[in-house]
Amino acid sequence: MQGLRGTIPTLSGLFAAVLLLGACGSGASDDAPAPSTSPPIGAPAPAPVPNPAPAPAPAPAPAPAPAPAPAPAEACFSDPIEPIWNESGASATRIKSPAPHMHFTAGAPLRILADARDPNAYMCPPGHPPYVCPGTRENFYVDGQLVGAALPSATDFNLWELRLPAGLSQGVHVLTVGHVPYDPATGAGGRQVDGLTPITIHVDAPPVHGGTVTLTQDLVLGGSADLDWTDKTVIGNGFKVLAGAGYSGRVHIQNAHVSGLGSFSAPGIDVSTTGSVAIQDSVFEATGAMRFSAQGSGTMTVKNNELRANNLITYVSSDPSVPVVLELAGNTSGGKVLQGNRIGGGMLLVSGNGWQIGGLLAGQGNVLMGVRAVLQLYDSSNDTVQGNYLLHDYHGGFSQGFNLWLQGSSGNELAEHNVVHGGSWPIQNFGGEFRYNLAIDSGHDFWRGSASGTRIHHNVFAHASGTNTQYDGAIMVYGGESGLDIHNNSFDAGGSAGACDAPVFNIGAGSVFASIRNNLFTAFSEVPASFGKALVSTDGGAVTSPRVVSADYNGWFNPLAPDSARYLPGMVQSPAGVHDVQANPRLSGQAEVPYRVSKGCVWLGLYTTGQVLSRYRQIYRPAAGSPLINAGDPADGAGTAIGAVGADDSHPMDLFGRVVP
Repeated sequence: MQGLRGTIPTLSGLFAAVLLLGACGSGASDDAPAPSTSPPIGAPAPAPVPNPAPAPAPAPAPAPAPAPAPAPAEACFSDPIEPIWNESGASATRIKSPAPHMHFTAGAPLRILADARDPNAYMCPPGHPPYVCPGTRENFYVDGQLVGAALPSATDFNLWELRLPAGLSQGVHVLTVGHVPYDPATGAGGRQVDGLTPITIHVDAPPVHGGTVTLTQDLVLGGSADLDWTDKTVIGNGFKVLAGAGYSGRVHIQNAHVSGLGSFSAPGIDVSTTGSVAIQDSVFEATGAMRFSAQGSGTMTVKNNELRANNLITYVSSDPSVPVVLELAGNTSGGKVLQGNRIGGGMLLVSGNGWQIGGLLAGQGNVLMGVRAVLQLYDSSNDTVQGNYLLHDYHGGFSQGFNLWLQGSSGNELAEHNVVHGGSWPIQNFGGEFRYNLAIDSGHDFWRGSASGTRIHHNVFAHASGTNTQYDGAIMVYGGESGLDIHNNSFDAGGSAGACDAPVFNIGAGSVFASIRNNLFTAFSEVPASFGKALVSTDGGAVTSPRVVSADYNGWFNPLAPDSARYLPGMVQSPAGVHDVQANPRLSGQAEVPYRVSKGCVWLGLYTTGQVLSRYRQIYRPAAGSPLINAGDPADGAGTAIGAVGADDSHPMDLFGRVVP
């Protein structure tokens, strides 16, 4: 099978037996396995913060040896698996951006961002964090050669960034990093720690198009004149594209390569029109933030574009609402379609109602992958979000924030058949129906806040990385939500690797769930007394009135939590858990901790969202003899199983991993 890292049969056959993954453990054992050493799965606001100048690195440790450069076409198939990142672990560092096998243009500015963990940094000022320790730094290497270093920032916690204004030469390059942590014994920098895995990127010759547009000043659109950049190379030279009041022309950018518009502190494009907007099959790099707005009845079509990881947007550690790399304001009655795009960092902000974001056919899903890669829906309702791969690269410290984020009046959304990977709070304030999705890893909660009446069903929530600084619950609600219906989900907390010591559900005062049924809860760690030592609970560990109307027909297997109750006393109105199953779920799969899907394969389109979902279907499918089979609520139909996946594909609602290619 292409795109996964390991020895797996084709999708048409059954995968080799593989166990439960975790959101806040592993399914059929009481612990998560050691990190895999097998080959990668998938063989195929505030003021901008200036970039710290490269610091001269006094006698750095020898550079990590670069990995041999693989052939570009199928390079992702041999990508190494990144080890587990643990916020409570020893000193470590990793490249955060770019992701493996991203492409750039020779001579275009490049930026490299890294994470670093230093367990002794807390000893240094200013504290709470960030911390600025003498002698600490992040060293950046290209093909084994030191190209610069970043020093700790007094304002941006754990934001290690190097900018290379002249970029790199054409060819395949290997990026590595090394972190010099603080040594309290000497009061200076200690011995360098090498990055976890090298990152291979591809730098291409400048593309050739049918014409070239070179800006020598800001381009201000007016009247009904069209902006037509079809088959063009656009060289921005730091200038902007703007629209005057009342602009009504069409904005068409198709099969173009756009670079150099705007800057880190100025937008590249900011255009509002009553005409149509069509952005298709184009590449944007080294360009400032872009905003397109359609008014009246104009249509908006944004398809098959690539926004590269070297665009000119500024990250601010303490502000998870920035930066926005692309804003689409569809305040129009015309159709609004966003499909097949790849965004290598920054937020995608969408407003206006009725967007089609992704789709169920091949190539329609969008891929967001990188630093603060977030899909934010603002004052946008009745949208359909399907088949997307949303990866917010979050490993503690910098880049906290969300992944699928609803704000303002947004609600009544349908989100299905997506992969939502990473973030402090990956799913924030969602309202509508959330089904058939895979949520991988959370910094604090998989889900925080919701709209009343939201339905959450047939999803897998799994932790495949190490502990973060604090878990508050797999799902945490606190805003007075009511009527939430949560059924047929599989929650896997990651066992000892995930070390999720929080409830499955943390339900705040005033919030009421209608039903919790047919769900599988596995691999959670012992819940502390602050949550009443219960897996369905609340902050403080006590309630004066029920917060769940009905909870039954759920499955539980949490060997690491022998003293944790299933339900906090008084939490459930009706008798709780009368038909619950408390036994080894006997799943068909085996835990994959750490996550083994190649980011490079996903980015290149060699491994799809549908293939990821299909793989996880096999992991969470009940094996023959599993106590989950036919153990769900009979009111949900004959043959209802406990968990997100059924045993034999016969139930009409059992669609996780079976729809998108």
